[in-house]
Amino acid sequence: MDKNFYKNSLNIFTTDFSMKAELTKKQELFHQFWKEQKIYKKALEKNKNNKSFILHDGPPYANGDIHIGHALNKILKDIIVRYKTLSGFYTPFVPGWDTHGLPIENKVTSEFGKLSAIELRRQANDFANSQIQNQMKQFKELDLFCDFEHFYQTNDKKYEAKQLKLFKNMVEKGLIYRGLKPVFWSPSSQSALAEAEIEYFEHKSPSIFVAFEVSKGNDLVSADDKLIIWTTTPWTLVANSGVAVGGDFEYLRFEYEGNFYIVASELFDKLVDLFKWNSAKIVQQFIGKDLIGLKYLQPISKVNCPVVLGHHVTLESGSGLVHMAPLFGEDDFWIGKDNDLEMIMHVNDDGTFNEVAGDFAGLFYEKASEKICEFLTNQNSLIKQSWITHSVAHDWRTNKPVIYRGTPQWFVSVEKLKSGILEAVEQVEFPEDWLKKRLFKMISGRKDWIISRQRSWGVPIIIFYDEQGNPILDKPEIFDYVINLVAEHGSDIWFEKEADELLPAKFRGLNWTKENNILDVWFDSGSSFMAADLQGQKVPYDLYLEGSDQYRGWFNSSLINSYIYYGTAPYKKLLSHGFIVDGNGNKMSKSKGNGVSPLEIISKYGSDILKLWVANSEYFNDVFYSEKILEQNIEVYRKIRNTIRFLINNLVDYKDGDFAREGIHAFIANRINLLKNNVIKFYESYRFVRVVKEINNFVVDLSNFYLSITKDSLYADSKDNLNRRAIQKNLYEILNVLAIALAPILPITIEEVYKFINKENKKESIFLEEFFKPADFDEKLEEQWNEFFVLKDTVYKLVESAIHSGQIKRSNEAHIEIATESEFIKSLDLQTLLMVGKVTFGLEFKVSQFNSSKCQRCWNHFDNAEGNLCLRCLDFLKDYSE
Repeated sequence: MDKNFYKNSLNIFTTDFSMKAELTKKQELFHQFWKEQKIYKKALEKNKNNKSFILHDGPPYANGDIHIGHALNKILKDIIVRYKTLSGFYTPFVPGWDTHGLPIENKVTSEFGKLSAIELRRQANDFANSQIQNQMKQFKELDLFCDFEHFYQTNDKKYEAKQLKLFKNMVEKGLIYRGLKPVFWSPSSQSALAEAEIEYFEHKSPSIFVAFEVSKGNDLVSADDKLIIWTTTPWTLVANSGVAVGGDFEYLRFEYEGNFYIVASELFDKLVDLFKWNSAKIVQQFIGKDLIGLKYLQPISKVNCPVVLGHHVTLESGSGLVHMAPLFGEDDFWIGKDNDLEMIMHVNDDGTFNEVAGDFAGLFYEKASEKICEFLTNQNSLIKQSWITHSVAHDWRTNKPVIYRGTPQWFVSVEKLKSGILEAVEQVEFPEDWLKKRLFKMISGRKDWIISRQRSWGVPIIIFYDEQGNPILDKPEIFDYVINLVAEHGSDIWFEKEADELLPAKFRGLNWTKENNILDVWFDSGSSFMAADLQGQKVPYDLYLEGSDQYRGWFNSSLINSYIYYGTAPYKKLLSHGFIVDGNGNKMSKSKGNGVSPLEIISKYGSDILKLWVANSEYFNDVFYSEKILEQNIEVYRKIRNTIRFLINNLVDYKDGDFAREGIHAFIANRINLLKNNVIKFYESYRFVRVVKEINNFVVDLSNFYLSITKDSLYADSKDNLNRRAIQKNLYEILNVLAIALAPILPITIEEVYKFINKENKKESIFLEEFFKPADFDEKLEEQWNEFFVLKDTVYKLVESAIHSGQIKRSNEAHIEIATESEFIKSLDLQTLLMVGKVTFGLEFKVSQFNSSKCQRCWNHFDNAEGNLCLRCLDFLKDYSE
């Protein structure tokens, strides 16, 4: 008989499931399939009466194309939503967009120039809506499990009205107040900033020591003595109205070249060394309280100012005497208020000096520092000038330095709520305890929240003022009236109408005015827990998942707002991911030239490869991306796909039945159960990298061992051979487990795989199936088989050595002699399990050439030759005809 006859008699099947994935072609087909068949809606309908799981989507900013960070975030969420849906939960996913704020306002003004507030808002609204459509189109390329028919945006009139309902709630609880207070002020944005909008960068600043001349002394200090102060903000000296000392610190009076100076004792040596005043002599010592009540001449205006007690004075640097400008520092402000220090404001919104600054008027504050230093030098008051590089607050949008500046602002009283908010944090579940501590620390350190912004594109602060300029906060019907107007017309109406037109009839004609400021954009997005339409779901939601920067941002503002409104955190569990860095650990960005578009990756490799990279990343930390890392994930994908292809091709003739699985087949069935349990465990803990690792390890082990040792039976035994059917039963279960386990991560690939799975009650899509449940794992069976795998490793090494030495060409030519007393080992079909020609038992381990014939049908070696076929193949061919 010829070779083709033997080949045709083997159970070798092929299917249309190709090793070549062609993901970029197939993803469009499956996009259409899911859309046309409304698979997402059907999945929701299937689970609508089940327990819900709500992952609330934090809104990305509606500006520009999506970047790799967006993809990381949305894919992580998508994996969770798909897993929870397959697990039977009702899991509507509602994407959102954040639309207000300075970046869009700047875009509009750069394109159209100076506009009226209402015209700017209309242009900004159009731009924001166009950006939502652009980003939505791009997000669809990520194959997210949602329909994009339901989404929220912060410029929607219903959203704005609900947000203002929250604001009204805060007013009614007495948590909203207006105050003149130093706040982070951005001259580049001309607006107050919240702490969440601040980033710290290294900045070069002048460092000066200045002598303030005492004008009124006491028993210890004489008029004409000099107080030495240190500052890195010479421009604030115009607003100086006091000097603070530490009450219990020790100070001293010293003489140098006929002049007497006051500094903290602990800093004396350091200062005279810095000034090179080697001949300085200490005259007397006293404590800080002894200096209280002294007066000195303000160095710019020459008015008399007092020395006061300051709790914020330290001896870490400077001179131990602190220059006070109450409207340019928070500690300065409160101490100034307690001591009736003059509140001097000499800086305009844009950072230039006003007329209060006298000869320095018109100068930008940084330029003014130079001129003030020149002035002090001419006055013989400047002792030492140098430059230091230190960490300085910057506007996170413009990357320009910010200053502390006293302005009238609206605040939320966070300080009085802290203990309750922190109790709410205690109820939140975190994957790591240090993440809880991180949020806890941020809330603990929060000051009252500045919610007013001096901009046009945002939700207005709907407050009116009477003729005397007093805010009207005790008329809930006014708030309700305006909120209804916004719900009907949108927040533009606040800017379109005069105050009288926005008031209920009985409050008109009173010459009231309206507030011009808008709410902080973090107030906008931080209201989403109650302002967004999440298809009827209520706080607390099951999960928030965003980048680690949101501990100071959306996690923070949402927590404060939700606690005020509902008395609880808006989330049951909080997850965060790191930033994306390149292969060298550098943060990725277009400006650095190392950025990469997720859409480019998808167009080249397909969305499944991008998703596998995300799932296979330790996302709790910064996530590494490079072509090399992507190639590694492509190799993982190929291995998985190749294994699935083998399973599909060897199940063409399979019919499910109650086939007994014994021996190695029982062991593999047990391993399948272990895989199920581990996959569930790691999905539930959101450790997707471990899900991928468990599956990949299983697939590698399966290919290297079980699939290798079973090929002979699959190909050469009769189709209904019980051993072959037991193998197929395992393969069928493995295929189903891999399909369900990988569906949340590789949706395109697994939807394709699902079409090749034959089963009763098959669904329209894999995503209408149910995730497998935890299974029984027999640890004793695992331990028993460990004995075999130790033996296998020993034998493989012997066989490899024999092949390497030329003793044999391949393993099935080997005769293995095994030394063992184990009845379990002796009971096994070792020839098959070890893939060798013959196994016997002896006193030691040995390898020799198996003197045998090679079967022309199955290619196994055999020693009871009867022609060129083994007995198994001879028996098979008796009943076989082509």
